[in-house]
Amino acid sequence: MSTPASSSGMSSLKTQDVLPALRQMMKNLEPNIRAAGSMDAAEDLMLHLEERDPSFHRYEFVKLIRSNIEESLGPLMDEEIEKYARSGQAYDTGQDTVVQTMVAHLVNSPAYSNMTQQLMVETKAAVDTLTREFQEEREAQQALDSRAEGPGFRRAPSFGYLSQSSDNDSCGSSLNNSDFMFPNQKEFEQIGEKMDQRQPVETRMEAIDHLGRIPPTEVLSSDNWSLLRKGLMDALGDSNEQLADKSLKLHARMFSASQHSMNREVYTSLVEHLNMQFTYKGQKGDLKTGLDVTSPSACRLLRRFRLMNEFMCVVPSYWIRCPDKFLEEVVDSSLYLLHTHPTKALGGAEPLTPVHYLAMLDKKAGWFKKWMHGNYSRTVVLRMLKEKYRALIDNAVKKSLEFCESRKQPQSLLDEVTSALQRESISTDAQQTGDGKRTTYSGPELEYIYFIHSLCMLGRMLLYSNGRAFFPIKVKDREVKVTDLLVSFLQLLSLPNQSTRPYTGLDAASLVADVIKMIAGCEAALVECLCKDAVISVLLEPVKARLKPTKGKKPAGEAALLHIADILSCLASSQTGRRMLLYGEAGNKTGKPNRNSSTAAHTIVEFASRALSSTLPSEESSPSYEVVGAYVFVCRQLYSTCEGLSVMHSYKLHTCIAEAWKTASHEADIASTPLPAVEGDQTDSRRVLMWEESLIDNLLNFAATPKGLLLLQQTGAINECVDYMYARYAKKLQVSKHEKFGYGVMVTQVAATAPGMVALQSTGFIKALVTELWTQLECGRDDVRVIRPNPVPVDPIDRTVHKSFTSLLNLLSSFPAVYEALADQPLQNAESYTFRDMPTDMGGLIERLILVDTPAKMHALFNYEQSHTFGLRVLSVMCSCLDTFLLLETQYKVQESLLASQAENVKEESNELIIDALSVERNHVLVRTYLIGGPSERKLPPRMLLEETKDPYPFPLFSSFPIPKPYTTTMAGRSAMKQDSELSRYLSQTKSAEKNQAWLDGCRKAFCKVLTSKPDLAKANVLVDMLEKVVQGQIKVQEEAIFPKVDYKGNDKSLKSQSLSAVQQAGVQLSIRYGSHLNLVKNTKDTKEQLTHLLKQVRFFLRQQQRNIDCQLRLLQGEYVGHDWFTSTLFLMMLGKSERCWNFLLKFSTLLSSGYLWMPRLHASAHLPVPLTVSGIHPVYYCSAHYVELILQAEVPAVASAFRMSGYTPSQICQHWLRQCFWNSLDWLEICHYLCTCIVLGVDYQVYTCVAILRHLTHDILQHTQNQDLQVFLKEEPIPGFRVGEHLEFMQQLEERYRQTVLPDMRNLAKP
Repeated sequence: MSTPASSSGMSSLKTQDVLPALRQMMKNLEPNIRAAGSMDAAEDLMLHLEERDPSFHRYEFVKLIRSNIEESLGPLMDEEIEKYARSGQAYDTGQDTVVQTMVAHLVNSPAYSNMTQQLMVETKAAVDTLTREFQEEREAQQALDSRAEGPGFRRAPSFGYLSQSSDNDSCGSSLNNSDFMFPNQKEFEQIGEKMDQRQPVETRMEAIDHLGRIPPTEVLSSDNWSLLRKGLMDALGDSNEQLADKSLKLHARMFSASQHSMNREVYTSLVEHLNMQFTYKGQKGDLKTGLDVTSPSACRLLRRFRLMNEFMCVVPSYWIRCPDKFLEEVVDSSLYLLHTHPTKALGGAEPLTPVHYLAMLDKKAGWFKKWMHGNYSRTVVLRMLKEKYRALIDNAVKKSLEFCESRKQPQSLLDEVTSALQRESISTDAQQTGDGKRTTYSGPELEYIYFIHSLCMLGRMLLYSNGRAFFPIKVKDREVKVTDLLVSFLQLLSLPNQSTRPYTGLDAASLVADVIKMIAGCEAALVECLCKDAVISVLLEPVKARLKPTKGKKPAGEAALLHIADILSCLASSQTGRRMLLYGEAGNKTGKPNRNSSTAAHTIVEFASRALSSTLPSEESSPSYEVVGAYVFVCRQLYSTCEGLSVMHSYKLHTCIAEAWKTASHEADIASTPLPAVEGDQTDSRRVLMWEESLIDNLLNFAATPKGLLLLQQTGAINECVDYMYARYAKKLQVSKHEKFGYGVMVTQVAATAPGMVALQSTGFIKALVTELWTQLECGRDDVRVIRPNPVPVDPIDRTVHKSFTSLLNLLSSFPAVYEALADQPLQNAESYTFRDMPTDMGGLIERLILVDTPAKMHALFNYEQSHTFGLRVLSVMCSCLDTFLLLETQYKVQESLLASQAENVKEESNELIIDALSVERNHVLVRTYLIGGPSERKLPPRMLLEETKDPYPFPLFSSFPIPKPYTTTMAGRSAMKQDSELSRYLSQTKSAEKNQAWLDGCRKAFCKVLTSKPDLAKANVLVDMLEKVVQGQIKVQEEAIFPKVDYKGNDKSLKSQSLSAVQQAGVQLSIRYGSHLNLVKNTKDTKEQLTHLLKQVRFFLRQQQRNIDCQLRLLQGEYVGHDWFTSTLFLMMLGKSERCWNFLLKFSTLLSSGYLWMPRLHASAHLPVPLTVSGIHPVYYCSAHYVELILQAEVPAVASAFRMSGYTPSQICQHWLRQCFWNSLDWLEICHYLCTCIVLGVDYQVYTCVAILRHLTHDILQHTQNQDLQVFLKEEPIPGFRVGEHLEFMQQLEERYRQTVLPDMRNLAKP
């Protein structure tokens, strides 16, 4: 093949181009070739150079070859590609690919042969030139050596490469003496004799040069190493600078030996030399005169210490692969040197120690950090420090305390020292004095460097239990404990700071703050070191000084306040540190929040709230935005937890933040207005905008807890906060630097309330979620390149839509939120849909995915079966909330639509219902929504066909109600025999006279005894009798009867004009059906009329105590929108006796427990403050569910963590259970026991019952969290095996610990 490229070949490649490129590559490879040790190893290295050398493609020689390949073969390659494109056919079928075919053509072409031949010629010419130059230089060197060496030397063959360096130093660079020497033992002995300090300097230098040409492995493995070692050590300490420098460079070169024993020998030799300098050679400077590093002695010492420090920092990376003896000798020799302290001359200044020199090079003790990192080395280091070198730690503590005690020196001096250390770096070369590097250290600077080194060492030791075991340490006739040391360190933060720089890197405050934060990040060290009242008190002294300034005493500056805020933030990021800030060292032993105590949390929140409202004492200027924001962030870490909010609630921080945000928002609007440019305006406007964003972010984090969400709603900024949250949620940002998870939990918490759902809708969050879900189900992602068709999903909730599925369920988990989203929202039900018609709200999603009841809706779905099944799964979870089901049924006729779809899905020839995925899913939903009952009271069909059975689906399908009998369970009828129990005897012995507190206490004991020993005897008739008598007694107790007694003004005429809502009417049907199934009432028209009449009475009675509210929430526009499940439960308990039930409710309505057990009781109630009423958030959520989360975090942290990981909240599932009195979750008898427990033992047992249930479900919760279906499990599945009596002891323990916290808050409805 003849082409222009082939004729040019390598014409542009000349020997003068190859020669420098080849020389540069060989120069870079010199250390690797020397380390090879033999010709075979060197040859193997060169053959596999591309595999082993990461810099291979950066060598000029390689680049030269690549450029000439492209020049010679590039046109030919282009021609081949163009030829193949024109032909439109594949090459030889024997080749696997077109690329392989093209490569074969190129390799066999004349152009390739010409190129390789030319390359070989030019490279060989360059190698010959290098070899000739090398031979000439070697002959000249041999002529010089022969005059000094004498006979007896034999030289090994040398590598043929050469350096252009003119440096004659064979230790620094041996490229111009690049031949290796392999002397015998006698020759090593001769070299050692020549290195004797009695020999002339020239002879000793020549001997060291010869050693530099011998591979380090040969030198260190020689039998005469001890002689050579002595000679090298003598040379290191010689007064001749050139000789000492050659010896040091040779030590550095010998560290490249791969054998650990050789490294140990070289290192111990170096350390021994340094030790001799301080032991026998007198002082190496003193603190009074300082240190001039340009002096020859100081420069020499610093170079040796630098080599030593470099090895100390590198050796931990591989000493675990070495014998224990290697580690012990390295550590022992190092610590021996560092603990050496030169003798102080009589009347002289304090001498410099090895630690001073090491600290100048490694100020933050990086070597010690690496030595203490692994347990393998840490054990040895701490053992040797304890057994042999304890003085090193004692001296570090002593020097640190001395520095801290002398902190009264003018701060300007300390600022000058730290800024000088930060600005300039040390020079160890006496020749480099004018390049900006520092050359002198004053005495204060040396002391400060020593303190920095000691501080970092001690901080690292305190992380480990064996390190803390060194304390107490005796210093000047007193024992220094860990607390004493940390208190001394923290006092450095309170220095009045003249500097405006908050962080300089080497200032004392920054270093102390870094050490304290490091300790705070270790749980064990945090408990033993920082969780002390003395430590926290000293830490907060500057903050307290700002709150209560002392005359004549200048408070700490903003830099100190920022450091303290950083430390507090690290403490608050862990549960242990958070509890320390909230409750002090004693911890939360009583369960009562310390609202009137002086714990750290109170100081922090007081400072933050007063700084936000600009009410701090006026002696000092107001703190900057940065400082205030840092302390508000610490408060946020506390109030984003239930226990933190309980402690800090009385300070009304949410109000302060909201007012500050409104002010900042106004300033930001002014700042964004275009005005003539003024210097500094842009910076100020940026600060204002950042301050506004910080405040809204902090305000948003109140939504992390149920009660916090109520406080956020009362600020009036919930819409702006949710808008900000949506912006960050869309970007998948974390909540904060200390928060591992995103905004999933916060979105769920917000969506649990009606105002939260309104805010989510107004910000576009709902629309974005629905759009994303529809895209995943029907469209697929546009940014994914389609290489092959997507597999048909087997599971309707496959991986692609699982996250959207759980997000949707979290939003629709609460009935108030569902009501705001769907109430009075009709479906479109268009005659036709295009593929571009996408739903944008919850109603559209129900229409297109759930109620797919027309051919137009079916044909508009790309994946009809999967999408419709997905919708049915969502419907099933939604209908687990009975109020939500009644709303969907009355508004959209869900059951009617599903039955019609079942009726249409039949075989034409036999009219039998077809069993497929959709019919099975519809059947499950129909049975679930028709039957009510606990785990043993109903049978739900599976969602999947059964395997390995004759009949894969043994449950009958149906297309009309009532459902077939196989789905119902047979319930035992009421026993006519009266069974006696201690409770029934106690009640029968009581006369209808006064029922005082003593009687109530006796009743509680009898009830608890029966509940724990014979719960089956606590049947409805006994329980109802007990409830009536207990309520009769409680209305006389002031703490229980908190609501005023209201006279009922209704009559039959007024009730006849009333009508129940469609939801309540459907609820009556459901309740009677459940009571009939339990054999409590008969499913007759008369029974339904009695329950209807009772609900009308209740509705009229409660309306007398409601206020008219002008509110945009649909939930508050009129009567209670859900069904009254508490009244229905009482109606069934009293066997359908509506008059008895009504009389009970009249008395019960005055009790505290009615506000939490009876959901309609406080709907738009006049007994609540207006802000609480218009919030639309029920006390069950912001109080009961709040304390469930608080106690769960303390008692069952694994479950609390599982909820957080799943993006779900305990408050949501508890609100779900409590709204419907555990219907569909517990069996009937347990529901009765739950209500009686809360009324008889106290309404706070509502909280303890929920905690006990979650504790009972621990294993299932952890399992389903791992399966990522926790929401579905808790909403759909009943609670099997839970018995109130079996968990009563645990609930009583919770009462003992938490009643003083929970019950007062539940009673204080006017001030949540």
